[in-house]
Amino acid sequence: MCKLASILIALILVSPVADAAVKWNNSGEKDVGEIKLWSDNSQIPESYNPNLATVREHFQRYNKRGVPRDERFASKPSNNPTQLIFNKKRASVIQKELGRSFLASYIMYERGKIVIDEKSPDNRLGDLFDDDTLLYSMSLGKSLGGYLMGHAICKGYIESVDQKLSDWPLAKNTLLAEITVREVLNSTLGDQEYRSLIPEYFKTTDRDPGDVSISDVAFGELRDSKAGKKIFAYGQFPANVAWNYISFKTNLRFKDFLNDVMQNHIGLANRLKVNSGGGGEKDGPLQSNFKATRYDTLRIGIAILKDWRDDTCVGKFLKDIYKSRVKKGKYNMGDGYSQSYAGFFHTGYPNVKDTVMGMDGYGGIALLINFDDERIIYTHAIHRNYNYKKIVMKAIRDGKFSSW
Repeated sequence: MCKLASILIALILVSPVADAAVKWNNSGEKDVGEIKLWSDNSQIPESYNPNLATVREHFQRYNKRGVPRDERFASKPSNNPTQLIFNKKRASVIQKELGRSFLASYIMYERGKIVIDEKSPDNRLGDLFDDDTLLYSMSLGKSLGGYLMGHAICKGYIESVDQKLSDWPLAKNTLLAEITVREVLNSTLGDQEYRSLIPEYFKTTDRDPGDVSISDVAFGELRDSKAGKKIFAYGQFPANVAWNYISFKTNLRFKDFLNDVMQNHIGLANRLKVNSGGGGEKDGPLQSNFKATRYDTLRIGIAILKDWRDDTCVGKFLKDIYKSRVKKGKYNMGDGYSQSYAGFFHTGYPNVKDTVMGMDGYGGIALLINFDDERIIYTHAIHRNYNYKKIVMKAIRDGKFSSW
């Protein structure tokens, strides 16, 4: 019995989850065999050069994010999902990137058809997911919130993009009561006095906006706050405000609203799960992150493209926010290339003359839409070490691979 107890104690001490057995270095990193983890259980810093074992571990941890309560805001699959048409071609440059980098998936959609559809080899990342896996995206949720705002306006829940948030009880006695929906969508809240950008924590409490509800912030960090100069300040907080204001304006029936958009307008084939914090819906718990399959994420992009092309009410909304885009200035957060921002979409890509709006997320997850050429590039990645300029920016502009 004593021998068995000794064995069990030894196993606990060397276990990767036993933090007490691991020494930390000055950067907050710990070494568990080949796998690197970080003290706050966060994602891999984009400036760090990880090995494959580390990336595989983080990919699995990343997709497990969320809690059972997130199910309360999950949409159901459509009874009539949008059909995808395939006319696939091989692109050696994509296969090369998938074989050497931490790019997990690459899709090019052009004029109604998927023309490139590739996944990472099984000996790298391909064995960790399939076409039914709900893949976690962080900042793509910001852009999705901007698109949902267009639907909320077109369905009559919100008057216009120039409506103030002063009717929202959670905005009372905070700077949120002074701003318009358009300013929320462009991340120009004037909240820079209260929120830092790197990392994006509230200055007085060091809390992460991704960990707290709007109610917590309204009665805490932003109590009696006043808006400063309305400059671009990227972050999750403005997007969380957008998601939760939609919830308030739908009379706290956000799930019904989400189901309507995802099932009837976009036509998702699977569920879409939205992250949420604690508290009731009236407290503003929605977080601007979501999980969806790779094809359903593409379907969101297709719906945005069609709305723009067909000049629907939502399409007119998208064109309006594109016209009122704001310059990022020195705080060029996100993909690091685009120079302006519109409704939580990145715009103003260098050397791209076409009208392009992009969604961008941690690790190099990206979905760019070229409205002029009716082209979409969607990448899912775990680390931004692939050739983004070549296979995303050049591809969204030219749509060619044969000569590369």
